[in-house]
Amino acid sequence: MTIKKPANKKSDSEPSPQDLVDRVINAGSPPPKEVAPIVEEKEIKFQMVISPELCRSIDSARKLSKTSRRAWLLQAAQEKLEREASLK
Repeated sequence: MTIKKPANKKSDSEPSPQDLVDRVINAGSPPPKEVAPIVEEKEIKFQMVISPELCRSIDSARKLSKTSRRAWLLQAAQEKLEREASLK
């Protein structure tokens, strides 16, 4: 008695869907292009203590622009630094 291999219903030239998926996964990707690395500086965080009177003054000044205290203080510091730099 001879044992025969079962006949495939699909032809050998047609790969199965799983074969196609495996082919894509195992194909690899092209080498990366030469790109300059992006260097992101982290923000420096710190706490600041101010007097209640100064806080009220800041709050009344920033109400006109409707910005947060943080944004208002950063803008004020930037403006002061620019002003001092132009005096030199």
